[in-house]
Amino acid sequence: MNGILRNALDTGNIAGAYIIEGAAPEAAWREADEFVSALFCAAGTGCGSCPGCKKYFARNHADVMVIDGEGKSIKVDAVRDIPSFVYRKSYEGGYKAVIVAGAQDMTEQAQNALLKVLEEPPARTVFLLLAQNAKSLLPTILSRCIILDAHSNVPDAEGRIAEEFSVSTAAARVMLRAAGGDYYKARIYAENGYTEMRNDMILALGRLFYAKNMAVSVTEKLILKYEESLALAIDVALIYIKDVLGYKHTQNEGAIVNIDRIEEIKKHAMLRDRTLVGTADLLAGFTVRSCQCPGANKKLMLTGTLFDILEVTI
Repeated sequence: MNGILRNALDTGNIAGAYIIEGAAPEAAWREADEFVSALFCAAGTGCGSCPGCKKYFARNHADVMVIDGEGKSIKVDAVRDIPSFVYRKSYEGGYKAVIVAGAQDMTEQAQNALLKVLEEPPARTVFLLLAQNAKSLLPTILSRCIILDAHSNVPDAEGRIAEEFSVSTAAARVMLRAAGGDYYKARIYAENGYTEMRNDMILALGRLFYAKNMAVSVTEKLILKYEESLALAIDVALIYIKDVLGYKHTQNEGAIVNIDRIEEIKKHAMLRDRTLVGTADLLAGFTVRSCQCPGANKKLMLTGTLFDILEVTI
C-alpha cells in the first residue's frame, strides 16, 4: 500500500479525497482495495476474513459506493446519487467510501457535479478517484485531492514480461525502465508493441528535427498509426526526448532508458535545448488537451502541434 495511505490509516488522519494514478487499472484498484478493506476491517489490517472485509471484497458493503464506467464515458447521471449517499449516516457507524474507477473518463459535467461534494465533504467520508492520467481531471478537482502514484513492482518482472510477450530480456528491461519499474505499466507498453512504437516515434521526431516543413504530412501519418493509443505513443516519444536531454547534459549512458538506441540519442543530443525542450512541451500539451477535450478532433489538434514544433526547430 502507498505509504501515505498507510500513514493515514495508522494515524487516523484520513484526507477527504485521494487520486490514485496508475497506468494500469489493476494497480490503482489494488491500492484502493488494500486501503478501503483496512478502513472497514475489524482489525484495521484488511485481513480479508472479518465481516467488514468480506462485505467489501464482495462489493456489497452498505457504506461503499463504486462508480465504474468500465472504459466508457462517465456522465453526470452516474454521479448524481453521490450526495444522497455521503450525506446520510453510515450504516455501520464508521466511514463511508466513494470509489470512482476510470475517473479520467468523467465528462466535464460529471466532474463539476462531483466537485460540489468535494468542496464541502462530509465528515468520515473518503473519496478515491482511480485515474490512468490525473491530468485529464479538472484543476479544481486536482486541488482538492491528494495525488498518489499506484507504482507497482512484482518479483522477476523482467522475466515475466519477456516470457508473457515473447520478447527478449533486453527488450523487457527497456520497457521496465521506461515504466520506471512499474510492472503494470510495462505490460501496457508490451501489449502495445513498445519497440515498434518507440522506433516509429524516433523516426517521427527525426523528421521534425531535420526535414522541416516537408515533415508534417508524413510524420502525422506515422503518429496516427497509433491513433487508438495516441497518448501512449506521445508518452513514449517524451521518454525518448528525456533520454536525449539527459545524455546531452550528463553523458551518462547508465541513466538512459532506450539504451539500445544510443547512436540516435547521441545524434539528437547535438540539437539545441530550445528544440528538444520546446518539442517536449508541445507534445505534452497535446496530450493534456486531448485528455481534457475527448470530443475534439485529435487529427486537427495533432496537425497544429506538429506545425508548432516546426517553429521551435527553426
